[in-house]
Amino acid sequence: MQLNWTPGKYKTKAAAAKALYKALCKECKEYGADPSYEVWIKSPEESADHGYVGNAWHVCWESGPYNWGCNVFASGDWGHCETYWGFDLVFYD
Repeated sequence: MQLNWTPGKYKTKAAAAKALYKALCKECKEYGADPSYEVWIKSPEESADHGYVGNAWHVCWESGPYNWGCNVFASGDWGHCETYWGFDLVFYD
């Protein structure tokens, strides 16, 4: 899977996470699925309310290619992100 996402060009975790979300939605659609319910993004507040650990942006495509998140290392001025389950990326503050 080749994402059209350049994490180094963003200045904040929010901008990088939102751009990843947009890229995953496009990829999901190309796979023939509906990104409106297959791909999601949670702000740090929404992540905390949902019970996730840490103050983080959370971007997920659970029905995507197996462990797609494990193959992504992204960093920039905003810091870096890491996979939580294997089908997501988390941008910790």
